[in-house]
Amino acid sequence: MDTSLRTLAFVGVATACAAVAAIAPVACSSSPDPAQETPLDASAAPFVYRGEGCGYDVAPAERNAFVDLSLDDDAAPGSEPVRVRLGLGGDTKSDAPGYADPSRSAVVTWESALPSRAARVRIGTTPAGPFAPVRGYSWTTPAPEIGFGSNEPATSMHEVHLCGLEPGRTYYYQAGGGAPDKEAWSATQSFTTVPASGKITVGVLGDARDKVDVWQAAQRRMRDLAVNLQVTTGDLVFIGMQQSLYDKWLGAIWKEPADPNRFVTLGQQMMVMVPGNHENDAARFFGAFAMPGTGAYAETYASFDAGNTHFVVLDDQPLALSSTDEHAKTILTWLEGDLARADANRAKVPFVAIVHHRGLYSTSNHADDTDVLDLRKLLAPMYDAHHVDLVVNGHDHAYERTKPLKPGADPRGAPTAVTAQGTVYVVNAGAGADPYDVGKADFIEKSATFGKSTGYDGLYGVLTLEGRKLTCTTYGLSASGTDPVIDTFDLVK
Repeated sequence: MDTSLRTLAFVGVATACAAVAAIAPVACSSSPDPAQETPLDASAAPFVYRGEGCGYDVAPAERNAFVDLSLDDDAAPGSEPVRVRLGLGGDTKSDAPGYADPSRSAVVTWESALPSRAARVRIGTTPAGPFAPVRGYSWTTPAPEIGFGSNEPATSMHEVHLCGLEPGRTYYYQAGGGAPDKEAWSATQSFTTVPASGKITVGVLGDARDKVDVWQAAQRRMRDLAVNLQVTTGDLVFIGMQQSLYDKWLGAIWKEPADPNRFVTLGQQMMVMVPGNHENDAARFFGAFAMPGTGAYAETYASFDAGNTHFVVLDDQPLALSSTDEHAKTILTWLEGDLARADANRAKVPFVAIVHHRGLYSTSNHADDTDVLDLRKLLAPMYDAHHVDLVVNGHDHAYERTKPLKPGADPRGAPTAVTAQGTVYVVNAGAGADPYDVGKADFIEKSATFGKSTGYDGLYGVLTLEGRKLTCTTYGLSASGTDPVIDTFDLVK
């Protein structure tokens, strides 16, 4: 068997006892003492899943109120997988053995047409196999009790964490599973892990929430450019509690409408999906995508290295709403430690880039919003103290790039522009949202909007990472298919 599949294949012959032990090891005692044995209520035990060969645990956050959590069940009937997607798992501590690594791991997440406890992926290195089975887990994301989305059904979700992969290698897989006579599998898809070195490209786009056709077109560009990874800036959908919107926006980038045997990007390219204010920290969002992290505030903060860049991804909703509650304090404490370690690791990974939704410095619609200014006061001094190179945001539907900046004497106020040092802030938010106008400010180096008067319908960007250089190029999404370069700049160490 291919050496890259040895770790993955082991789980295919794991015993039922080993599967149960992932939740409740005491249930598998080989010689229990009847006098001391007590009934075990498995549903009362905290649910924990660990992918075979993965150095980290997955414990979904209680705040999402997922129900029917279950490890892959051999006896369960399968159900047709839909909207198969590819994300990232792992530990959020950069010095931990299970630290998130897009070059050696991936997470396959999907919905099923009917509720099912089957959660398995078959994976190999050629389209024809051989395929190694890897077990995962399933759950149900309930509808909100009231308000938007409460009239929509609960969602049956499934997830498998794949570890022990090889950097820069293409893998073929199917999602699904089920009892031998009741299996259901998706079509075969493929993805390529992020290379460990050399040239790496990262797609950057966000704010897709208004026009699904623009979102689809932007994703076709990501496919045609064959980016190694995507990182989004939030506001994928208009109302994060509505499952029907995820169905529509994700369905548009899974299979080509005119050719269901051809895929766009969903399930083909790893997507690290950052939430925006329109997701509103809804359980639907966190159920829909895999991000690193475990426990109480899982998937709201993470980091990973890709080539020459340390990426930090943040859910800024808790920070913008209340910087003093436990959730926000947890994020800030983690962020301080993560940036300190990244700053000390510059010889190995020279650049630090941060992605979150709200633009700390812009001239557009949200430039003077109270939550934005409060977030600027909270984060800009920390970014400056740890010499963050690049911050990419969304929220304002336009493109803006600042000069290298340092926060001013009043961190909520105007920044100080510098010529050689400081952090470059980029707003790139045009993957489907309606355009906003931009203004003028001394700290802005380049700005552009989109729409009918410009000749293009949206925006997207590509980061190119190679050697001691990070290049950021932003394109206008043109109906003609020839996309103009709106801006490009280099950061060099």
